Amino acid sequence: MNLVPLSSLNYQQRAIVDHIVVGNHGKLLVNRLQAMGLVAGTSVKVLRKFWLGGPLQVQVGITTIIAIRRIEADLIMVKLT
Repeated sequence: MNLVPLSSLNYQQRAIVDHIVVGNHGKLLVNRLQAMGLVAGTSVKVLRKFWLGGPLQVQVGITTIIAIRRIEADLIMVKLT
């Protein structure tokens, strides 16, 4: 199983969320990301990567589109499909 951070996906690349790394960021951040639909088993697709380390626009599931900071996307581990 090849796990990579969500931030490393290329434009239009799909993956499946495996887990979120808690680390020093705390459970509150994990809860917020999960509330946006980023839970294990959910399909994600990078729609846009903004320049200079800016946010990513990500499709979560079928209908949800979110913008997420790269520092947060680094914590979301995904399986390539």
